[in-house]
Amino acid sequence: MLKGFKAGKLRKNAKNKIAVLLSMATKIELRTQSMGMDDCFNDNAPQIVDVDFFWSWYEKEYSDLEIYLTVFEGVLTKVRFSDCPYHFSNDIVLTFEEVKAKKPHFTYAQVKQALLDGYLCPLSNDSKAPEPTPPNDDNTRKVVSFGDFQDRLESKRDRLENASSKAAAESNKFYESSRSLASCIPFGQPILVGHHSEGRARRHADKIFNDMGKSVAASKKAGYYADRAASVGTNGIASDDPEAIGKLKEKLAGLERSQEMMKAINKVIRSKHMTDADKIEYMTQTHQLTENDAKELLKGDFCGRVGFASYSLTNNNANIRTVRDRIEDLEKLHNQEPLSASGEIEGLSWSLYEEDGRIKITFDDVPSEALRRTLKMYSFKWSRFSKAWVRKITPNAIFRTKQLIAKLDTN
Repeated sequence: MLKGFKAGKLRKNAKNKIAVLLSMATKIELRTQSMGMDDCFNDNAPQIVDVDFFWSWYEKEYSDLEIYLTVFEGVLTKVRFSDCPYHFSNDIVLTFEEVKAKKPHFTYAQVKQALLDGYLCPLSNDSKAPEPTPPNDDNTRKVVSFGDFQDRLESKRDRLENASSKAAAESNKFYESSRSLASCIPFGQPILVGHHSEGRARRHADKIFNDMGKSVAASKKAGYYADRAASVGTNGIASDDPEAIGKLKEKLAGLERSQEMMKAINKVIRSKHMTDADKIEYMTQTHQLTENDAKELLKGDFCGRVGFASYSLTNNNANIRTVRDRIEDLEKLHNQEPLSASGEIEGLSWSLYEEDGRIKITFDDVPSEALRRTLKMYSFKWSRFSKAWVRKITPNAIFRTKQLIAKLDTN
């Protein structure tokens, strides 16, 4: 408790914190001063006071009260409540003594017996060592290839934020340079044509203009990277996310609920046995539509179509089929064994493997221009971070990579 404070002043209106300090204080002293015959202030003997006295004194001196915390080696040792900031103040001082737990002692026999009984240590008499985790025999792509998806997102966000900060610093550097150069020229000073200073003045003006242009370009670059960093993880459900199937099933359930809701509302709206008021009440109470939305559905659109238009149901149904197909594709993708291959081509050894949601190809030397064109044709890109040719794992990427492996093996 005494380690959560910082040295310095404490707000005098922090009554809850003051109450906590009073409850932890081992001693509460009133320290007063009186003026002697020599016109000097002398310290009086300190008096031990109780909490009630403190609060009455606190209310009385509140307007001029100042509170100072003393911390030694990270531990609060003293709190001084002073009725003025000068040396002749009257103070109430709280002192604290940290209670140190008595260190237990165990014999060798006790320690040995505790470990034999399966406890983590003699002190943990209610906590035994966990059973060893059995080896994971699951060699599917979801387990082996995808890794920590959230960690990859954070790493990407950090890289983009760092790039944005670097560009912003560069923009500021060029701006300050341009501003500094411009400040050297008196306001309204023209270039003296024909004067010996003309060339230098024109170069100076060009430098000002160019630095400001570089500042603007770097600022736009910083904004671009900042926007990309902000959008990381917000662009839909990624195929290399181990939780993608669960997220897609949630999305599918939402689409199916929307489809059923639209069908039910259209059926009610077209009913001839209900008044408009009953229809509005049904939509607001059963499907939680707002009253304005319910009235708009009853009113109809510009073509006079009441309820949800047929294209809304058709489009939503198409989205349902798309999500179902994607779930099926990803279930196959996630449960397959990861791709792995190696070989030689053009005198170079190559190796293909899956890691961090990417298919990666490495060579023991720089591949030829023709081989690089082939890799690009199969949508592989060089990654200077991975030091490999990479492509994101998707169903189409797996299909195309198998074709690439066959092509590399035949050459």
